[in-house]
Amino acid sequence: MAKVYRNSAEILAERAMGPDPPTHSERMQVPLPKPQQQRRMIYGGTMPIPPQSELPQGTTLPPTNRKYTQRKVSPFNIILVLMGTAAAIVLYISNVIAVNQLVNDIHKSEVRLQEIQSDQEALRAHINQMSSLERIRKRAEDELGLKNPADVPGWIDVDQEKIRTIEEASREH
Repeated sequence: MAKVYRNSAEILAERAMGPDPPTHSERMQVPLPKPQQQRRMIYGGTMPIPPQSELPQGTTLPPTNRKYTQRKVSPFNIILVLMGTAAAIVLYISNVIAVNQLVNDIHKSEVRLQEIQSDQEALRAHINQMSSLERIRKRAEDELGLKNPADVPGWIDVDQEKIRTIEEASREH
């Protein structure tokens, strides 16, 4: 009875399961030991496997590829990830500590700046007090005996002719 194949994959599977064609040495009647290993199948298994009830009696299913099992994570990879995480945490904490120290330094500098500015304002007020005209006049009167004149000073008129004659006389001498 002839087999009916539905597609080329079934033909390839049948060839893979069947005996090898005779080689040149077998034609010459030289017996060679047959390999005991079964040939591996390249077929990817895209066709669904028919149920056992539809298969004819005495037919075996072709070998199928193993099902994919997900690999378990190795302990080395777990330790490596934990070490990397620990290093990242240490770097993050050291960064937070450094930022806090910088904020503290900035705060101290701002406090020092406020102190210097308040001292500067106090010195300006002291300079303004020391340079006031009232204070200077009082010290001049008390300590040096200077007084403001009672009458207003007048203008002096100088004759230009007299200035020229005096300058000429001083050049001759």
